[in-house]
Amino acid sequence: MNDVLIIGAGPGGFDAAIYAAKNGLSVTLIEAGNVGGTCLNWGCIPTKVLYQNAKLLHQVHHADSFGIHVDRLTIDTNMVKKRKEKIVEDQIKNIHTSLKRLGIQLIEGKAQFIDTQTVVVNGKHYQGKQILIATGSKPKTITFAGADLPIIKDSKDLLELTEFPKQLLVVGAGVIGCEMAQIFQAFGADVTLIDFQEEILMTEDKEIRKRARNLFKRSGLSIYTNASLKEVVKDNGNYQARFETPKGTETINVDTVLMAVGRGPNLGDLDTEMIGLTTLEGGIPVNQNKQTNIANIYAIGDVNNEFLLAHKASYDGYRAINHILGKPDSIRFDLVPSVIFSTPLIASVGMREDDLNEGEYTVHKALFKANAKAVAMDDTDGFIKLIANRQGQLIGAHIIGNSADTLIHELTSMIQNGCTTQEIHDMIHAHPTVSEVIHDALR
Repeated sequence: MNDVLIIGAGPGGFDAAIYAAKNGLSVTLIEAGNVGGTCLNWGCIPTKVLYQNAKLLHQVHHADSFGIHVDRLTIDTNMVKKRKEKIVEDQIKNIHTSLKRLGIQLIEGKAQFIDTQTVVVNGKHYQGKQILIATGSKPKTITFAGADLPIIKDSKDLLELTEFPKQLLVVGAGVIGCEMAQIFQAFGADVTLIDFQEEILMTEDKEIRKRARNLFKRSGLSIYTNASLKEVVKDNGNYQARFETPKGTETINVDTVLMAVGRGPNLGDLDTEMIGLTTLEGGIPVNQNKQTNIANIYAIGDVNNEFLLAHKASYDGYRAINHILGKPDSIRFDLVPSVIFSTPLIASVGMREDDLNEGEYTVHKALFKANAKAVAMDDTDGFIKLIANRQGQLIGAHIIGNSADTLIHELTSMIQNGCTTQEIHDMIHAHPTVSEVIHDALR
């Protein structure tokens, strides 16, 4: 019997397996598809590869401001696709190498519970003193006429297209929807983005989402909120989408419709009812150690539906393995930084202004257009917003703009270490750097 049996080899699963093995535990890892899960195969990594292409295209289109003139621009979509696939393949190979080096047994197939310490995969039983469920999430769907038409895609389907869309409708203005909308707009698509909620990116701070919408619209995206897709129809060989808005019905021509309406837990064929494992529609409930209602069974990552982020899944795994080892840690699950790879970048950590009552916090802001390095980079859209409590301690940070994906980690560290705004102001930042914007917000 293994010390640990892990079901699912996405970021949470394979990181937990590696961490457990490095701490002397025997591990078997089970995966129904490719190691790396959604993140590596159809999510974080391939989309960020395409994001880099989109970012470079954006820079080329704005090269005139640097005195650089590009007379002819062509895009080799086949080469773009091959590069994306090569990067994913290399990352998968790296994971296999790590698993093999540490003696972690990898079993390919779907797992089903037999009892609280046993699963069956391809007719063979595997046992673990402790079991981690790391089966991730799957796309949600909505009902509308024409949902079975071939142009209706999820994010995985869209990344596998051999030809990029020219007329794209994105249904859902969350992280996935906004990232995909901007990526394929950069590749030349006419993109319309709709969402049933009152604003895009509703998980973000209210000022961030307002600025994001304005900047996205300025870039050419058509955005409709409080909107619902009613039907997609084929007429004389062409497709049209109809959706309702507060101002009436809109009809647009489309060649691709991306469904990005969220993700839900993926329990597959586990048969959790048979062993009495508590599950809810939103995911498997867990305690602070990621334990389910069955003490030796843990649920980590998207399947517990706390935060659907790859790095959160990895740290869930570390917490679960630490609990098994009886090893304390200082992981703060109330401080999970998030990054949206849009143009401009968006990043956040900690409390939002939306979550606080008036009078119990202060806000400090600085614009990137006042930062010398950002001006030199010709990348000045957006701002940084810092939130402090009554005691002056930093409790939240929200960024839309230059280097947000890097700056957010300095701010996460500051919050985790209880830094006050005065202490942050007194920290010396090199000049000229984008990170000076943190100091500028506290002048």
